[in-house]
Amino acid sequence: MSESAVTYQCRYKKVFPVDEYGRLGGMYSLADIPIVEHKEMTRDGIVEAKNEQHQFYKVRDVEKNFTDWVPMVDVEIGEQVDDS
Repeated sequence: MSESAVTYQCRYKKVFPVDEYGRLGGMYSLADIPIVEHKEMTRDGIVEAKNEQHQFYKVRDVEKNFTDWVPMVDVEIGEQVDDS
């Protein structure tokens, strides 16, 4: 019998490239619109893993479904999610 993974909802902060309309740009977008700035944004995510040695969480973005490693200090952990 396999164990189900324990994951958590979260809000995380990260600097992203944004286009002239304030949307995620660059590799986070399918649109080929120039990046006009880099901006710190707070987004909803799911914590999928953690690296305690380097103090990072692996976060999956809820809206865009990409994953990235984010420093623990920039992640606010929420409720547990049943990811089985």
